[in-house]
Amino acid sequence: MVHPFFGGTEDDEMWLYMCASNDGPQDPRMKPPAEDLARLGCERVLIFVAERDYLCPAGKNYYEELKKSGWKGRVELVEHLDEKHVFYLRNPTCTNALELTNKFISFIKQNNGSPRNSIESKY
Repeated sequence: MVHPFFGGTEDDEMWLYMCASNDGPQDPRMKPPAEDLARLGCERVLIFVAERDYLCPAGKNYYEELKKSGWKGRVELVEHLDEKHVFYLRNPTCTNALELTNKFISFIKQNNGSPRNSIESKY
């Protein structure tokens, strides 16, 4: 997940259009219950967030909820300090964008048999 957007806020026009009847940020379509997260059908999840992105807390919350859910996989959170939402699209050759790309490539190439653990990185 690169700068994930979970929507569900009261001012999110797309969310309100698609789901006129909803429970806001706690709606299970935007915030799955722990038992659903525990059944996530993969072994690894990599989440990137940017410190100055207003969506950063949502990505961090997803990371924490996934860790607490009982899911047996490996989750990693990478936070890029002093960066805004989708900085890697606005300046794809900056140091942090290149680091993000390399981290993503490395994640894809990893062996799936990794032990369960959680990792947090800040750049």
